[in-house]
Amino acid sequence: MTHPAPDADLQDALSRLEASSQRQLELVRRVVALTAERDKLAARVRQQDEELGASHKVLVAAKRHLMVSEAARVAQWEWDMTGGKVLLGRRWDQMIGEVVEDRRWELGALEARVHPDDLPTVRQALKDALSGKSDRYIAEHRVSTAHGWIWIESIGMVTERDAEGKPLRLTGFNSDVTARRTMHAEIEQARAQAEASNRAKSEFLANMSHEVRTPLNAVMGLTRLLHQSPLNEEQRQHLELIDTAATSLLALLNDVLDLSKIEAGKLVFEQVRFDVGRWVREAVALHRPAAAKKGLKVEVEIADGVPWKVAGDPGRLRQVISNLVSNAVKFTDFGRISVTARMAPNQSELRRDQLRLLFTVRDTGIGVPEDKQAHIFEAFTQADASITRRYGGTGLGLAICARLVSMMGGALHLLSRPGEGSTFRFTAVFEQAADEMSVLTEPAPLEAVTLQGLHVLVAEDHAVNELLMRKLLTQMGCTFHVARNGEEALRCWTGERFDLVLMDVQMPVLSGLDAVARMRALEAAEPGRGHTPVVALTAHAMAGDRERCLAAGMDSYVSKPVSPALLAQAIQEARAARRAPDSGWEPAGPDDVDDLFGAVMESTPVDMRQLVRTLGGDLEMVREIAVAMRSDMEVRRLAIEKALAERDASAGKEQVHALKGALASICAQPAAQLAKKLESAWREGGDWETVQVAADLLAREVARVDAALAQVAEG
Repeated sequence: MTHPAPDADLQDALSRLEASSQRQLELVRRVVALTAERDKLAARVRQQDEELGASHKVLVAAKRHLMVSEAARVAQWEWDMTGGKVLLGRRWDQMIGEVVEDRRWELGALEARVHPDDLPTVRQALKDALSGKSDRYIAEHRVSTAHGWIWIESIGMVTERDAEGKPLRLTGFNSDVTARRTMHAEIEQARAQAEASNRAKSEFLANMSHEVRTPLNAVMGLTRLLHQSPLNEEQRQHLELIDTAATSLLALLNDVLDLSKIEAGKLVFEQVRFDVGRWVREAVALHRPAAAKKGLKVEVEIADGVPWKVAGDPGRLRQVISNLVSNAVKFTDFGRISVTARMAPNQSELRRDQLRLLFTVRDTGIGVPEDKQAHIFEAFTQADASITRRYGGTGLGLAICARLVSMMGGALHLLSRPGEGSTFRFTAVFEQAADEMSVLTEPAPLEAVTLQGLHVLVAEDHAVNELLMRKLLTQMGCTFHVARNGEEALRCWTGERFDLVLMDVQMPVLSGLDAVARMRALEAAEPGRGHTPVVALTAHAMAGDRERCLAAGMDSYVSKPVSPALLAQAIQEARAARRAPDSGWEPAGPDDVDDLFGAVMESTPVDMRQLVRTLGGDLEMVREIAVAMRSDMEVRRLAIEKALAERDASAGKEQVHALKGALASICAQPAAQLAKKLESAWREGGDWETVQVAADLLAREVARVDAALAQVAEG
């Protein structure tokens, strides 16, 4: 028996060992590969689990969305543009009142249900959404249903596009808005009815105003004329009672019209310069005679801190104070009434050019119970019925005062105890006018106005009003001709030259507005005729009546009943607005005025006669104004030249604005108009050539004004 060699055995063992190592290495590799595969499978499982969770969340959200859609009663839809069909939710069946088996609709079938008038709107909205012009599709349109037409609001947006941006899917919802549209239609109808009712009320008030004012004008005018005739004591007392009753009726009519204007938002506030103290004192002075008859003492105090001139609406301020003082006199049997004006303690929340004043009217009258004070400023409200029976009144006055004060940026308050009197306090906001030279004064009384030699055409169809105008014009020193309708007035004006026309608005054959319109057309066609001043003399006093008269070509406006002083003022305003070049008429004045001004009266830069009348004939004051104005103009001139050189539009506008007001105040209308043009040119900005031209024109005219004022100052 033989045995293998030792080397052969060793070699065989090594081979088996190497083979075993290779198998182990392969097993390790397989283990590593399987582990990696396991990790991949685990990651995939986790990803699928996350995707399943996200899908679950989307499904839950979708279910919530469906629930909300159902609660909102909207029908979801989705337009698959590749397939060309629109998938509609089940809510759509309820909207149209039909049971639909196939939830997928052809687009043409849906368009067929749209009202023909609304189809263009729907198509345009779709086009804008698909093209990207609009970020969403939205359209309200009518849809045909089993029960008729309903209104649908359809809203959607593009939810899927291809790689090139082409829209593939449009998703949205439809909601039934028929009830909303019906409600809006009812609201619109109600609004139209309310507007029609308001117009009817305004027309009624306008007609009533005209119908009441016409006979009232006759009553008050004839009463004034009878007062000038010889009367015994009993007759004079009767006339005073008639005049008092007519004045009360006019006040009531004005209160009703003011309240109507305020409620309609058509009450216009002026913005003019005026002397606060003077207007307060004059408002109180109107009631001193009535207070004196009752033995009441009336006091007025204007505090030192109150500026003597501010900008605002003096007429409305006087209306409030006059009403409060009138009530104080009415409800006070003994004691005193005090009126004060001072700077309000609170000057906050105002512009730099504004100030707040505090006015107080205090009496020792019957007072107002505390439980009634909260309602005292409501329209048609009195403290109690017994007060109405004893003292009279409608309760409109305080309501109007409260609203006027509110429109002046203030508030009206009452402090009162029964038997201890009442204190009415109100604030009002005004603009400062420290850089202006003069202020608005009250209309001059009839006795201070002379229109001697003025030839007037009176267009008036009411016999009594015609008589009154004849008397008034005779007292003013005028000659006149009367026409009883608009056509006759136009014929008289065409055949004869008049210095002024007093034109009633409502007349037979041809209205005053139409007659004036034809007059202005003839003047435009024949420049040589010049411009005839026209004063609207009318019983119309509603909001907008004055504007309509001025728009028709009239130069000023006065409402009936006619106050002689206001008529004189309206005549002066009409002639100052546009003076007829060939009339040859100038108002007569005192001889010393002619001596003072001499050749200045022939110059046009400053209307010296008008300035003298404005200052109440105070020639010394005229001289002082002339000196002060010359100094002011020189300061303004230098400041304007500096602003031009530095192209400082802000400073230039400020100086020109102040100069414009001062020039108008001294009746230098040509220069004031040029200042207005320069201010407008500066306000537009940029065109410095136009600004320079306007400035040169103004400088030349200001030089003429200065020369005219120099003669006055040195005279």
